[in-house]
Amino acid sequence: MDIRVVQEILGHSSLAVTKRDTHVTSRLARDAADRMGKALWG
Repeated sequence: MDIRVVQEILGHSSLAVTKRDTHVTSRLARDAADRMGKALWG
């Protein structure tokens, strides 16, 4: 999805804020995937 669409949905006035938030979200998603992998495969 285009980052400007995400910016509009979240109501951010600055693209920099949206980029920061998506970076955090990506990090959290990676952490969740790592935890699920460990739970499933040890």
